[in-house]
Amino acid sequence: MTVTTAMCSSFKGDILSGLHCFNATLTKTADGSNGAFTLTSLANVTGLAVGMAVSGTNIAAGAVIASIDSGTQVTLSKAHTGAISGGTITFAGDIFKMALIKASMSGNYGAASSNYTDITGNSDEVSGTGYTAGGMALTNVSPAVSGTTGLVDFADPSWTSASFSADGCMIYNTTRRGPTATRAVSVHSFGGTQTVAAGTFTVIMPTPDASNAILRIA
Repeated sequence: MTVTTAMCSSFKGDILSGLHCFNATLTKTADGSNGAFTLTSLANVTGLAVGMAVSGTNIAAGAVIASIDSGTQVTLSKAHTGAISGGTITFAGDIFKMALIKASMSGNYGAASSNYTDITGNSDEVSGTGYTAGGMALTNVSPAVSGTTGLVDFADPSWTSASFSADGCMIYNTTRRGPTATRAVSVHSFGGTQTVAAGTFTVIMPTPDASNAILRIA
């Protein structure tokens, strides 16, 4: 059985349905009245998108951006629990993870993969010292455009004090925006079995440009 590097076909449809947000986590200052849904006096709304999680003092638990109203105001999905004056507000994109696929796997992974559960259903996720089921959360780097290509990048994930072998990985979204959770984004082959013994296992992301970025749409 094999791991083939590919952007998942289901992911392409998911993008058009607005089921993924790759924006990096940002902090901004804002004002808001007790019981209101709007955040005002933002310096800008750069890097914000509908559906991003919002947190901060007097921000209701589970609040997300419901709409972007102007260059200085957004409306949230839940009312503020108290007044906000120059408050520090955190806006977070979706949480993506990288799950590692073990050597000698029993399934096939590539463009046809659609969910993290494809891996777990075949018992093909890596297990071993230093690895936790579900994989590692990735640090989002906000999407960019280079020429006519849109691209997404992540910081390099590392597993420390680790002992295991892996043939590839899946990047998937842990933030549920649609009817199905843990939607697959892409699958990547390591070009053979990679093994770590009581050391650090790091997945090096390619150069974030139009020709090499981990995720590119031309």
